[in-house]
Amino acid sequence: MKQTGSQQAHFEMQWPRDNLYLSGFAHEIMNYRYHWHSSQYELNILLHGSQEFCIGTRTHILEEDDVLLINPGTGHASFAPQANTRALVVHFSTSAFKPFVKKGYTYHFDTCLSSPENRYHPCYNRIRFYAGQIFQAMSENGPYSRLTAKASLELLLATLCTMFEPVTVKNLDEEDMEHQETVKRLIAYIEEHFREKISLEDLARFSQYNRTYVSTLFKQTIGINFYEYLTRVRFQNALLELAATSKNLTEIAIGNGFPDLKSFNARFREILHRTPAQYREQLSPGRVFCASDAGLQSRNYISLDDDFLRKKLGEYLRMMEL
Repeated sequence: MKQTGSQQAHFEMQWPRDNLYLSGFAHEIMNYRYHWHSSQYELNILLHGSQEFCIGTRTHILEEDDVLLINPGTGHASFAPQANTRALVVHFSTSAFKPFVKKGYTYHFDTCLSSPENRYHPCYNRIRFYAGQIFQAMSENGPYSRLTAKASLELLLATLCTMFEPVTVKNLDEEDMEHQETVKRLIAYIEEHFREKISLEDLARFSQYNRTYVSTLFKQTIGINFYEYLTRVRFQNALLELAATSKNLTEIAIGNGFPDLKSFNARFREILHRTPAQYREQLSPGRVFCASDAGLQSRNYISLDDDFLRKKLGEYLRMMEL
């Protein structure tokens, strides 16, 4: 097990033989950070406060103890309108469902989203309970931590499969090694040149494959077409600059590859249902958390010794109704 920071509530476990990855963390939610996970599920449990969660083009308002599961490959972002909004998050790899589906496929769960009407239904109580067990096992780092964490994950998976109507979908990670390496090179090219005017023809020349092959390969492996992926990368970086810099909106749009401010505004409205200017007005000084040089996924982790975190975990470990 890898522990990131001696006092931070952030842990990781891996089972290489099963190609299984599991992580858990508790963090304070700050400004929007748009991202996606190509081969992981994200389970979000709101511990305190109110959270605006955007998935694809839909927005959900989560309150304390609400549960939300995000499928792999789905673009998402969240924002806290108030201070001290905290969440417990568990990530696990798509390979967790490998024993239950035919090769090359996995499950999507589109109904795992609690509401005031069903927030304390037994299915969500179970999810909070197993997530609490996973987090507690990972944080204790005892002789049976790995065993407990994996067993709790398996019970969490069983709850999802039996109580949330899984839909079988193509697993976007199940491509041969040559395809994977090609796509990795294409993604690296996009991340290096997204601020420039690049096209599918540019990727074809770079990879030395024809345009049709690159387009098909990208769609089959990533799950979205090249232009949508490029726009996601541009939006991801523009959103960070909007929160962390004093650049004007046109500078941010043009500097991150959007052809003009109108296009940036349209993307912003589509995903976050407001304009960049409206969002900027909502940001509170001191509550903007920016990515570090290590990457876009840095977060404002809560201390492992935080009294409120311990209190909520205790509640979740006591509240399951079988």
